[in-house]
Amino acid sequence: MKVRSIILFALCLSLIGCGLGNQNISTIVEIENGSIKGVQEGNLKKYLGIPYAEAPIGDLRWASAKPALNWEGIKSAESNSKICFQPKQMADFYDRVPDINNMSEDCLTLNVWTRAKNADDKLPVMVWFHGGALVWGSGSEYPGDALTKNGVILVTVNYRLGPFGFFSHPELSIETGSSGNQGFSDQIQSLKWVKENISQFGGDPNNITIFGESAGSWSVNVLQASPLAKGLFHKAIGQSGARLIPLTHLNKSTTYSKSAEELGLDWSKVMAGNNNLSLEELKRLPPLTIIRNLEADPLYATQFDSLTVIDGNIIPEDISKIFQRGEQADVPVLIGSTADEATPFDPKMLSPQLASMSYKSLTHLAIADMLPEVDKVIYDLYPIDTEQIAKKSWVDFSTDAMFTAQMQKWGNLMSNVESPAYLYLWNWYPSINGSKEYRAFHAAEVPYIFGNFDVFDIDVSDRDLNFSKVMMEIWTSFAKDGIPSLGTKEWPIFDPKNQRYVLLDEKIEIRDGLRTRKVRLINEAYDRVRNNFED
Repeated sequence: MKVRSIILFALCLSLIGCGLGNQNISTIVEIENGSIKGVQEGNLKKYLGIPYAEAPIGDLRWASAKPALNWEGIKSAESNSKICFQPKQMADFYDRVPDINNMSEDCLTLNVWTRAKNADDKLPVMVWFHGGALVWGSGSEYPGDALTKNGVILVTVNYRLGPFGFFSHPELSIETGSSGNQGFSDQIQSLKWVKENISQFGGDPNNITIFGESAGSWSVNVLQASPLAKGLFHKAIGQSGARLIPLTHLNKSTTYSKSAEELGLDWSKVMAGNNNLSLEELKRLPPLTIIRNLEADPLYATQFDSLTVIDGNIIPEDISKIFQRGEQADVPVLIGSTADEATPFDPKMLSPQLASMSYKSLTHLAIADMLPEVDKVIYDLYPIDTEQIAKKSWVDFSTDAMFTAQMQKWGNLMSNVESPAYLYLWNWYPSINGSKEYRAFHAAEVPYIFGNFDVFDIDVSDRDLNFSKVMMEIWTSFAKDGIPSLGTKEWPIFDPKNQRYVLLDEKIEIRDGLRTRKVRLINEAYDRVRNNFED
Protein backbone atom coordinates (compact mmCIF):
# COMPACT_ATOMS: atom_id res chain seq x y z
CA MET A 1 0.00 0.00 0.00
CA LYS A 2 2.83 2.39 0.91
CA VAL A 3 4.67 1.65 -2.35
CA ARG A 4 1.47 2.22 -4.36
CA SER A 5 0.89 5.57 -2.64
CA ILE A 6 4.44 6.67 -3.44
CA ILE A 7 4.01 5.72 -7.10
CA LEU A 8 0.68 7.56 -7.35
CA PHE A 9 2.19 10.63 -5.69
CA ALA A 10 5.12 10.60 -8.11
CA LEU A 11 2.74 10.26 -11.05
CA CYS A 12 0.72 13.15 -9.74
CA LEU A 13 3.83 15.30 -9.54
CA SER A 14 5.08 14.43 -13.00
CA LEU A 15 1.83 14.61 -14.91
CA ILE A 16 -1.01 16.55 -13.40
CA GLY A 17 0.09 18.35 -10.28
CA CYS A 18 -1.57 18.09 -6.92
CA GLY A 19 -2.17 21.75 -6.25
CA LEU A 20 1.43 22.27 -5.14
CA GLY A 21 2.39 25.92 -5.53
CA ASN A 22 5.54 25.41 -7.63
CA GLN A 23 4.12 22.67 -9.83
CA ASN A 24 5.06 22.99 -13.52
CA ILE A 25 2.07 22.98 -15.86
CA SER A 26 2.21 20.19 -18.41
CA THR A 27 -0.16 19.22 -21.19
CA ILE A 28 -1.96 16.97 -18.69
CA VAL A 29 -3.87 18.86 -16.02
CA GLU A 30 -6.07 17.64 -13.20
CA ILE A 31 -9.28 19.64 -12.82
CA GLU A 32 -12.37 19.16 -10.64
CA ASN A 33 -14.01 16.64 -12.99
CA GLY A 34 -10.94 14.58 -13.96
CA SER A 35 -7.78 14.80 -16.03
CA ILE A 36 -7.43 16.48 -19.43
CA LYS A 37 -4.67 16.45 -22.03
CA GLY A 38 -4.04 19.57 -24.08
CA VAL A 39 -1.51 20.63 -26.70
CA GLN A 40 1.74 22.56 -26.33
CA GLU A 41 3.21 24.83 -29.01
CA GLY A 42 6.39 26.47 -27.74
CA ASN A 43 5.50 28.02 -24.40
CA LEU A 44 1.80 28.18 -25.28
CA LYS A 45 -0.46 25.48 -23.89
CA LYS A 46 -4.04 25.18 -25.07
CA TYR A 47 -6.78 22.97 -23.70
CA LEU A 48 -9.76 22.82 -26.04
CA GLY A 49 -13.31 21.56 -25.73
CA ILE A 50 -13.33 21.16 -21.93
CA PRO A 51 -16.84 20.38 -20.62
CA TYR A 52 -17.89 22.94 -18.00
CA ALA A 53 -21.51 21.78 -17.72
CA GLU A 54 -23.55 18.65 -18.17
CA ALA A 55 -24.73 18.17 -21.75
CA PRO A 56 -28.20 19.80 -22.07
CA ILE A 57 -29.79 16.94 -23.99
CA GLY A 58 -33.02 15.00 -23.58
CA ASP A 59 -34.89 16.16 -20.49
CA LEU A 60 -32.17 18.77 -19.86
CA ARG A 61 -32.96 20.65 -23.08
CA TRP A 62 -33.91 24.15 -21.83
CA ALA A 63 -32.92 23.34 -18.24
CA SER A 64 -30.55 25.64 -16.36
CA ALA A 65 -26.90 24.69 -16.67
CA LYS A 66 -25.70 21.99 -14.31
CA PRO A 67 -22.08 21.22 -13.33
CA ALA A 68 -20.16 18.90 -15.63
CA LEU A 69 -20.13 15.22 -14.81
CA ASN A 70 -16.89 13.56 -13.70
CA TRP A 71 -15.01 11.23 -16.02
CA GLU A 72 -12.48 8.43 -15.68
CA GLY A 73 -9.07 8.42 -17.29
CA ILE A 74 -7.61 11.30 -19.29
CA LYS A 75 -9.98 13.24 -21.55
CA SER A 76 -8.53 14.69 -24.73
CA ALA A 77 -8.58 18.49 -24.88
CA GLU A 78 -6.51 18.61 -28.05
CA SER A 79 -9.19 19.87 -30.46
CA ASN A 80 -12.28 22.03 -30.41
CA SER A 81 -15.62 20.53 -29.51
CA LYS A 82 -18.63 20.82 -31.75
CA ILE A 83 -20.31 24.21 -31.67
CA CYS A 84 -23.85 24.87 -30.43
CA PHE A 85 -26.70 24.47 -32.92
CA GLN A 86 -27.49 27.67 -34.84
CA PRO A 87 -29.31 28.70 -38.01
CA LYS A 88 -27.68 30.17 -41.09
CA GLN A 89 -26.26 33.64 -40.59
CA MET A 90 -28.39 36.47 -42.03
CA ALA A 91 -25.58 38.81 -43.03
CA ASP A 92 -23.04 37.44 -45.53
CA PHE A 93 -20.52 39.94 -44.16
CA TYR A 94 -20.45 38.09 -40.82
CA ASP A 95 -21.10 34.56 -42.06
CA ARG A 96 -18.39 32.08 -40.99
CA VAL A 97 -20.31 29.34 -42.85
CA PRO A 98 -20.35 26.87 -39.95
CA ASP A 99 -20.78 23.23 -40.87
CA ILE A 100 -24.10 21.79 -39.66
CA ASN A 101 -22.25 18.51 -39.10
CA ASN A 102 -20.03 20.29 -36.58
CA MET A 103 -23.00 21.29 -34.41
CA SER A 104 -24.38 19.55 -31.36
CA GLU A 105 -26.50 20.16 -28.29
CA ASP A 106 -23.59 18.67 -26.37
CA CYS A 107 -21.61 21.87 -26.84
CA LEU A 108 -21.14 23.41 -23.38
CA THR A 109 -17.38 23.53 -23.47
CA LEU A 110 -14.65 26.11 -23.09
CA ASN A 111 -11.08 26.60 -24.24
CA VAL A 112 -8.11 27.64 -22.10
CA TRP A 113 -5.03 29.31 -23.62
CA THR A 114 -2.13 29.81 -21.21
CA ARG A 115 1.59 30.59 -21.23
CA ALA A 116 1.91 30.16 -17.47
CA LYS A 117 4.80 27.96 -16.39
CA ASN A 118 3.68 27.12 -12.88
CA ALA A 119 0.38 26.70 -11.11
CA ASP A 120 1.25 29.57 -8.76
CA ASP A 121 1.95 32.13 -11.53
CA LYS A 122 -1.47 33.70 -10.83
CA LEU A 123 -1.84 35.33 -14.22
CA PRO A 124 -4.89 37.55 -14.87
CA VAL A 125 -7.71 35.65 -16.55
CA MET A 126 -9.82 36.97 -19.43
CA VAL A 127 -13.08 35.11 -20.16
CA TRP A 128 -14.52 35.85 -23.62
CA PHE A 129 -18.22 35.56 -24.51
CA HIS A 130 -18.66 35.66 -28.28
CA GLY A 131 -21.11 37.80 -30.21
CA GLY A 132 -23.72 36.81 -32.75
CA ALA A 133 -27.06 38.23 -31.49
CA LEU A 134 -27.37 35.27 -29.04
CA VAL A 135 -28.17 33.21 -32.15
CA TRP A 136 -24.82 32.59 -33.87
CA GLY A 137 -21.13 32.07 -33.06
CA SER A 138 -18.78 29.96 -30.95
CA GLY A 139 -15.83 30.35 -28.62
CA SER A 140 -13.52 28.42 -30.93
CA GLU A 141 -13.49 31.29 -33.45
CA TYR A 142 -11.20 33.30 -31.15
CA PRO A 143 -7.66 31.94 -30.74
CA GLY A 144 -5.43 33.08 -27.90
CA ASP A 145 -2.00 32.86 -29.53
CA ALA A 146 -1.40 36.61 -29.60
CA LEU A 147 -3.39 37.89 -26.63
CA THR A 148 -1.69 35.53 -24.18
CA LYS A 149 1.72 37.01 -25.07
CA ASN A 150 0.61 39.98 -22.98
CA GLY A 151 0.71 38.03 -19.72
CA VAL A 152 -2.90 36.87 -19.44
CA ILE A 153 -4.79 33.60 -19.70
CA LEU A 154 -7.64 33.48 -22.23
CA VAL A 155 -10.79 31.41 -21.78
CA THR A 156 -13.36 31.29 -24.61
CA VAL A 157 -16.82 29.86 -24.01
CA ASN A 158 -19.57 28.13 -25.96
CA TYR A 159 -23.09 28.76 -24.69
CA ARG A 160 -26.52 27.69 -25.92
CA LEU A 161 -27.95 29.87 -28.69
CA GLY A 162 -31.26 30.87 -30.21
CA PRO A 163 -34.07 28.35 -29.73
CA PHE A 164 -31.94 26.19 -27.42
CA GLY A 165 -30.49 28.97 -25.28
CA PHE A 166 -33.16 31.65 -25.05
CA PHE A 167 -36.54 29.94 -24.98
CA SER A 168 -39.45 30.58 -22.63
CA HIS A 169 -42.60 28.48 -22.37
CA PRO A 170 -45.47 28.40 -19.83
CA GLU A 171 -44.97 24.69 -19.14
CA LEU A 172 -41.24 25.22 -18.66
CA SER A 173 -41.91 28.05 -16.21
CA ILE A 174 -44.18 25.76 -14.19
CA GLU A 175 -41.62 22.95 -14.33
CA THR A 176 -38.62 25.01 -13.18
CA GLY A 177 -40.10 28.17 -11.64
CA SER A 178 -38.89 30.28 -14.57
CA SER A 179 -37.80 29.95 -18.18
CA GLY A 180 -35.61 31.62 -20.76
CA ASN A 181 -32.03 32.93 -20.45
CA GLN A 182 -30.56 29.40 -20.58
CA GLY A 183 -27.52 30.77 -22.43
CA PHE A 184 -26.86 33.23 -19.61
CA SER A 185 -27.17 30.32 -17.17
CA ASP A 186 -24.45 28.56 -19.19
CA GLN A 187 -22.21 31.61 -18.94
CA ILE A 188 -22.64 31.76 -15.17
CA GLN A 189 -21.78 28.07 -14.90
CA SER A 190 -18.68 28.64 -17.04
CA LEU A 191 -17.53 31.36 -14.62
CA LYS A 192 -18.04 28.99 -11.70
CA TRP A 193 -15.86 26.49 -13.54
CA VAL A 194 -13.17 29.12 -14.11
CA LYS A 195 -13.26 30.14 -10.47
CA GLU A 196 -12.81 26.51 -9.37
CA ASN A 197 -10.25 25.35 -11.93
CA ILE A 198 -8.22 28.18 -13.45
CA SER A 199 -5.46 28.02 -10.82
CA GLN A 200 -4.49 24.64 -12.30
CA PHE A 201 -3.58 26.50 -15.49
CA GLY A 202 -1.60 29.21 -13.70
CA GLY A 203 -4.49 31.66 -13.48
CA ASP A 204 -5.60 33.84 -10.59
CA PRO A 205 -9.19 33.01 -9.56
CA ASN A 206 -9.30 36.39 -7.81
CA ASN A 207 -8.47 38.36 -10.97
CA ILE A 208 -11.02 37.42 -13.64
CA THR A 209 -12.13 39.82 -16.37
CA ILE A 210 -15.20 39.03 -18.45
CA PHE A 211 -15.32 40.56 -21.91
CA GLY A 212 -17.37 40.28 -25.05
CA GLU A 213 -18.49 42.02 -28.21
CA SER A 214 -22.04 42.60 -29.50
CA ALA A 215 -24.18 39.86 -27.90
CA GLY A 216 -21.08 39.00 -25.87
CA SER A 217 -21.19 42.56 -24.54
CA TRP A 218 -24.92 42.17 -23.86
CA SER A 219 -23.89 39.13 -21.85
CA VAL A 220 -21.29 41.08 -19.88
CA ASN A 221 -23.92 43.72 -19.09
CA VAL A 222 -26.40 41.03 -17.97
CA LEU A 223 -23.79 39.28 -15.85
CA GLN A 224 -22.87 42.53 -14.13
CA ALA A 225 -26.55 43.00 -13.24
CA SER A 226 -27.32 39.40 -12.26
CA PRO A 227 -27.21 38.49 -8.56
CA LEU A 228 -26.31 34.94 -9.62
CA ALA A 229 -22.99 36.07 -11.11
CA LYS A 230 -21.77 38.24 -8.25
CA GLY A 231 -18.31 37.34 -7.00
CA LEU A 232 -17.47 35.36 -10.13
CA PHE A 233 -15.50 38.15 -11.86
CA HIS A 234 -13.61 41.28 -10.93
CA LYS A 235 -13.56 43.46 -14.06
CA ALA A 236 -15.71 43.76 -17.18
CA ILE A 237 -15.15 44.89 -20.76
CA GLY A 238 -18.18 45.62 -22.94
CA GLN A 239 -17.65 46.10 -26.67
CA SER A 240 -20.69 47.39 -28.57
CA GLY A 241 -23.69 46.15 -26.67
CA ALA A 242 -25.77 46.54 -23.51
CA ARG A 243 -29.21 45.39 -22.46
CA LEU A 244 -30.33 48.75 -21.08
CA ILE A 245 -33.26 49.06 -23.47
CA PRO A 246 -36.76 48.07 -22.26
CA LEU A 247 -36.68 44.27 -21.98
CA THR A 248 -39.20 41.51 -22.61
CA HIS A 249 -40.96 40.22 -19.47
CA LEU A 250 -41.46 36.53 -18.79
CA ASN A 251 -45.25 36.56 -18.39
CA LYS A 252 -46.32 40.18 -18.96
CA SER A 253 -47.05 41.77 -22.31
CA THR A 254 -45.96 45.35 -22.89
CA THR A 255 -46.60 48.02 -25.50
CA TYR A 256 -43.34 47.00 -27.16
CA SER A 257 -43.29 43.21 -26.79
CA LYS A 258 -45.40 40.15 -26.15
CA SER A 259 -44.43 38.24 -23.03
CA ALA A 260 -41.56 35.78 -23.40
CA GLU A 261 -43.94 32.90 -22.75
CA GLU A 262 -46.28 34.09 -25.52
CA LEU A 263 -43.34 34.44 -27.89
CA GLY A 264 -42.19 30.98 -26.84
CA LEU A 265 -45.57 29.51 -27.79
CA ASP A 266 -45.36 31.25 -31.17
CA TRP A 267 -41.88 29.90 -31.82
CA SER A 268 -42.86 26.45 -30.54
CA LYS A 269 -45.31 26.22 -33.41
CA VAL A 270 -42.64 27.31 -35.90
CA MET A 271 -40.09 24.85 -34.45
CA ALA A 272 -42.64 22.05 -34.78
CA GLY A 273 -43.44 22.80 -38.43
CA ASN A 274 -46.72 24.59 -37.72
CA ASN A 275 -47.87 21.93 -35.26
CA ASN A 276 -48.96 22.48 -31.67
CA LEU A 277 -46.78 20.29 -29.45
CA SER A 278 -46.47 19.97 -25.70
CA LEU A 279 -43.22 20.83 -23.96
CA GLU A 280 -42.37 17.14 -23.63
CA GLU A 281 -42.93 16.64 -27.35
CA LEU A 282 -40.79 19.69 -28.12
CA LYS A 283 -37.97 18.20 -26.06
CA ARG A 284 -38.01 15.15 -28.34
CA LEU A 285 -37.79 17.07 -31.61
CA PRO A 286 -34.47 16.51 -33.39
CA PRO A 287 -32.37 19.67 -33.10
CA LEU A 288 -31.82 19.81 -36.85
CA THR A 289 -35.60 19.86 -37.36
CA ILE A 290 -35.87 22.86 -35.05
CA ILE A 291 -33.10 24.69 -36.87
CA ARG A 292 -34.45 24.00 -40.36
CA ASN A 293 -37.98 25.06 -39.42
CA LEU A 294 -36.76 28.30 -37.88
CA GLU A 295 -34.56 29.04 -40.89
CA ALA A 296 -37.70 28.90 -43.01
CA ASP A 297 -39.26 31.72 -40.99
CA PRO A 298 -37.86 35.10 -42.09
CA LEU A 299 -38.81 36.79 -38.82
CA TYR A 300 -36.89 34.57 -36.41
CA ALA A 301 -33.45 36.07 -36.91
CA THR A 302 -34.83 39.60 -36.44
CA GLN A 303 -36.30 38.96 -32.99
CA PHE A 304 -33.07 38.90 -30.99
CA ASP A 305 -34.04 41.87 -28.80
CA SER A 306 -36.74 39.68 -27.21
CA LEU A 307 -34.29 36.90 -26.27
CA THR A 308 -33.07 38.62 -23.08
CA VAL A 309 -35.89 38.15 -20.58
CA ILE A 310 -36.74 39.57 -17.17
CA ASP A 311 -37.20 36.11 -15.70
CA GLY A 312 -37.16 36.92 -11.95
CA ASN A 313 -34.09 34.76 -11.52
CA ILE A 314 -30.99 35.53 -13.60
CA ILE A 315 -32.48 38.92 -14.45
CA PRO A 316 -34.79 39.79 -11.54
CA GLU A 317 -35.95 43.08 -13.08
CA ASP A 318 -35.12 45.64 -15.75
CA ILE A 319 -31.33 45.90 -15.93
CA SER A 320 -31.32 49.70 -16.03
CA LYS A 321 -33.24 49.71 -12.72
CA ILE A 322 -30.67 47.38 -11.14
CA PHE A 323 -27.91 49.75 -12.25
CA GLN A 324 -29.82 52.84 -11.13
CA ARG A 325 -29.94 51.49 -7.58
CA GLY A 326 -26.24 50.59 -7.69
CA GLU A 327 -26.97 46.88 -7.26
CA GLN A 328 -24.80 45.72 -10.15
CA ALA A 329 -21.44 44.07 -9.50
CA ASP A 330 -19.21 46.90 -8.28
CA VAL A 331 -16.27 46.26 -10.62
CA PRO A 332 -14.31 48.49 -13.03
CA VAL A 333 -15.64 48.53 -16.60
CA LEU A 334 -14.03 49.38 -19.93
CA ILE A 335 -16.86 50.01 -22.39
CA GLY A 336 -17.36 51.48 -25.83
CA SER A 337 -18.43 51.02 -29.42
CA THR A 338 -17.27 51.63 -32.97
CA ALA A 339 -17.98 54.89 -34.76
CA ASP A 340 -19.95 53.39 -37.66
CA GLU A 341 -21.48 50.21 -36.25
CA ALA A 342 -24.36 49.81 -38.69
CA THR A 343 -22.59 50.17 -42.05
CA PRO A 344 -22.81 46.39 -42.81
CA PHE A 345 -26.50 46.21 -41.79
CA ASP A 346 -28.11 47.74 -44.87
CA PRO A 347 -31.75 46.59 -44.52
CA LYS A 348 -32.17 46.25 -48.27
CA MET A 349 -29.30 43.77 -48.34
CA LEU A 350 -30.40 41.80 -45.27
CA SER A 351 -34.10 41.65 -46.19
CA PRO A 352 -34.80 41.41 -49.94
CA GLN A 353 -38.49 42.15 -49.25
CA LEU A 354 -37.42 45.68 -48.27
CA ALA A 355 -35.48 46.30 -51.49
CA SER A 356 -38.28 48.38 -53.03
CA MET A 357 -38.59 50.71 -50.04
CA SER A 358 -36.90 54.09 -49.96
CA TYR A 359 -34.28 54.93 -47.34
CA LYS A 360 -36.55 57.76 -46.23
CA SER A 361 -39.23 55.20 -45.35
CA LEU A 362 -36.73 52.76 -43.84
CA THR A 363 -35.24 55.43 -41.59
CA HIS A 364 -38.68 56.59 -40.49
CA LEU A 365 -39.69 52.98 -39.76
CA ALA A 366 -36.50 52.32 -37.79
CA ILE A 367 -37.06 55.37 -35.61
CA ALA A 368 -40.76 54.62 -35.10
CA ASP A 369 -40.06 50.97 -34.27
CA MET A 370 -37.15 51.46 -31.86
CA LEU A 371 -38.27 54.74 -30.31
CA PRO A 372 -42.07 55.05 -30.66
CA GLU A 373 -42.22 57.92 -28.17
CA VAL A 374 -39.21 59.93 -29.28
CA ASP A 375 -39.45 63.68 -29.76
CA LYS A 376 -39.89 64.69 -33.42
CA VAL A 377 -36.78 66.83 -33.12
CA ILE A 378 -34.91 63.59 -33.79
CA TYR A 379 -35.40 64.23 -37.51
CA ASP A 380 -33.29 67.36 -37.15
CA LEU A 381 -30.47 65.10 -35.98
CA TYR A 382 -31.16 62.28 -38.45
CA PRO A 383 -32.65 64.10 -41.48
CA ILE A 384 -34.36 62.30 -44.36
CA ASP A 385 -34.53 65.14 -46.91
CA THR A 386 -33.07 63.10 -49.79
CA GLU A 387 -32.36 59.43 -50.38
CA GLN A 388 -28.62 59.93 -49.95
CA ILE A 389 -29.10 61.85 -46.70
CA ALA A 390 -31.68 59.33 -45.47
CA LYS A 391 -29.35 56.39 -46.12
CA LYS A 392 -26.65 58.04 -44.02
CA SER A 393 -29.21 58.85 -41.31
CA TRP A 394 -30.33 55.21 -41.23
CA VAL A 395 -26.73 54.13 -40.53
CA ASP A 396 -26.14 56.91 -38.02
CA PHE A 397 -29.41 56.37 -36.15
CA SER A 398 -29.04 52.58 -36.01
CA THR A 399 -25.46 53.00 -34.78
CA ASP A 400 -26.44 55.41 -32.03
CA ALA A 401 -29.71 53.81 -30.90
CA MET A 402 -28.33 50.27 -30.68
CA PHE A 403 -24.77 51.00 -29.57
CA THR A 404 -23.49 54.54 -28.86
CA ALA A 405 -26.35 55.48 -26.53
CA GLN A 406 -26.36 52.14 -24.73
CA MET A 407 -22.66 52.17 -23.93
CA GLN A 408 -22.84 55.76 -22.72
CA LYS A 409 -25.82 54.92 -20.51
CA TRP A 410 -23.81 52.03 -19.05
CA GLY A 411 -21.10 54.54 -18.21
CA ASN A 412 -23.60 56.97 -16.71
CA LEU A 413 -25.11 54.27 -14.49
CA MET A 414 -21.69 53.29 -13.14
CA SER A 415 -21.78 56.55 -11.17
CA ASN A 416 -24.05 54.70 -8.71
CA VAL A 417 -21.18 52.44 -7.53
CA GLU A 418 -17.61 53.03 -6.41
CA SER A 419 -15.76 51.37 -9.31
CA PRO A 420 -14.75 53.46 -12.35
CA ALA A 421 -15.93 53.29 -15.92
CA TYR A 422 -13.70 54.03 -18.92
CA LEU A 423 -15.38 54.87 -22.23
CA TYR A 424 -13.93 54.58 -25.75
CA LEU A 425 -15.01 55.17 -29.34
CA TRP A 426 -13.24 52.98 -31.91
CA ASN A 427 -12.55 54.90 -35.13
CA TRP A 428 -10.00 52.75 -36.99
CA TYR A 429 -11.00 51.92 -40.58
CA PRO A 430 -9.84 48.45 -41.67
CA SER A 431 -9.22 47.98 -45.37
CA ILE A 432 -11.27 45.06 -46.73
CA ASN A 433 -10.47 43.85 -50.22
CA GLY A 434 -8.91 47.23 -50.95
CA SER A 435 -11.85 49.29 -49.66
CA LYS A 436 -12.62 51.20 -46.45
CA GLU A 437 -16.28 51.75 -47.35
CA TYR A 438 -17.54 50.18 -44.10
CA ARG A 439 -15.39 52.57 -42.03
CA ALA A 440 -15.33 51.61 -38.31
CA PHE A 441 -17.98 48.90 -38.62
CA HIS A 442 -19.57 46.60 -36.03
CA ALA A 443 -16.95 44.14 -34.73
CA ALA A 444 -14.13 45.93 -36.56
CA GLU A 445 -12.10 45.97 -33.35
CA VAL A 446 -12.26 42.24 -32.66
CA PRO A 447 -9.40 41.13 -34.97
CA TYR A 448 -7.18 43.81 -33.42
CA ILE A 449 -8.06 42.82 -29.84
CA PHE A 450 -7.12 39.20 -30.55
CA GLY A 451 -4.27 39.91 -32.94
CA ASN A 452 -5.95 37.58 -35.42
CA PHE A 453 -7.00 38.78 -38.87
CA ASP A 454 -8.55 35.63 -40.30
CA VAL A 455 -12.03 37.22 -40.41
CA PHE A 456 -13.40 39.96 -42.69
CA ASP A 457 -10.63 39.59 -45.34
CA ILE A 458 -8.77 42.55 -43.85
CA ASP A 459 -5.79 43.77 -45.89
CA VAL A 460 -3.27 43.55 -43.06
CA SER A 461 -0.51 46.16 -43.10
CA ASP A 462 2.24 46.99 -40.63
CA ARG A 463 -0.01 49.81 -39.42
CA ASP A 464 -2.72 47.29 -38.59
CA LEU A 465 -0.28 45.02 -36.78
CA ASN A 466 1.14 47.89 -34.74
CA PHE A 467 -2.32 49.19 -33.89
CA SER A 468 -3.33 45.69 -32.81
CA LYS A 469 -0.39 45.58 -30.39
CA VAL A 470 -1.54 48.86 -28.85
CA MET A 471 -5.11 47.58 -28.49
CA MET A 472 -4.01 44.29 -26.91
CA GLU A 473 -1.89 46.26 -24.45
CA ILE A 474 -4.90 48.41 -23.48
CA TRP A 475 -7.23 45.44 -23.01
CA THR A 476 -4.76 43.29 -21.09
CA SER A 477 -3.52 46.17 -18.89
CA PHE A 478 -7.11 46.70 -17.82
CA ALA A 479 -7.41 42.97 -17.05
CA LYS A 480 -4.30 43.17 -14.90
CA ASP A 481 -5.14 46.12 -12.65
CA GLY A 482 -8.44 47.66 -13.75
CA ILE A 483 -6.82 50.67 -15.46
CA PRO A 484 -6.50 50.77 -19.28
CA SER A 485 -3.01 51.86 -20.26
CA LEU A 486 -2.42 54.72 -22.69
CA GLY A 487 1.33 54.81 -22.25
CA THR A 488 2.27 58.33 -21.14
CA LYS A 489 -1.37 59.52 -21.10
CA GLU A 490 -3.86 58.84 -18.32
CA TRP A 491 -7.23 57.45 -19.43
CA PRO A 492 -9.89 59.65 -17.76
CA ILE A 493 -12.59 58.03 -15.65
CA PHE A 494 -15.95 58.53 -17.34
CA ASP A 495 -18.09 61.13 -15.59
CA PRO A 496 -21.69 61.86 -16.66
CA LYS A 497 -20.96 65.57 -16.25
CA ASN A 498 -18.04 65.97 -18.65
CA GLN A 499 -18.45 62.65 -20.53
CA ARG A 500 -14.77 62.28 -21.29
CA TYR A 501 -13.84 59.36 -23.50
CA VAL A 502 -10.89 58.08 -25.52
CA LEU A 503 -10.94 58.04 -29.31
CA LEU A 504 -9.10 54.93 -30.48
CA ASP A 505 -7.64 55.80 -33.87
CA GLU A 506 -4.24 56.23 -35.46
CA LYS A 507 -3.92 59.22 -33.16
CA ILE A 508 -5.37 58.32 -29.76
CA GLU A 509 -7.13 61.34 -28.28
CA ILE A 510 -9.03 62.24 -25.12
CA ARG A 511 -12.30 63.99 -25.95
CA ASP A 512 -15.43 65.33 -24.23
CA GLY A 513 -19.11 64.74 -25.04
CA LEU A 514 -19.76 61.85 -27.41
CA ARG A 515 -22.78 62.65 -29.63
CA THR A 516 -24.34 64.13 -26.50
CA ARG A 517 -27.59 65.51 -27.89
CA LYS A 518 -28.38 62.41 -29.93
CA VAL A 519 -27.57 60.05 -27.05
CA ARG A 520 -29.68 62.01 -24.58
CA LEU A 521 -32.69 62.06 -26.91
CA ILE A 522 -32.45 58.32 -27.58
CA ASN A 523 -32.06 57.26 -23.96
CA GLU A 524 -34.87 59.55 -22.83
CA ALA A 525 -37.14 57.94 -25.40
CA TYR A 526 -36.24 54.43 -24.23
CA ASP A 527 -36.89 55.46 -20.62
CA ARG A 528 -40.27 56.92 -21.56
CA VAL A 529 -41.41 53.60 -23.02
CA ARG A 530 -40.20 51.72 -19.94
CA ASN A 531 -41.76 54.16 -17.49
CA ASN A 532 -45.11 54.21 -19.30
CA PHE A 533 -45.29 50.41 -19.00
CA GLU A 534 -44.46 50.53 -15.29
CA ASP A 535 -47.06 53.25 -14.67
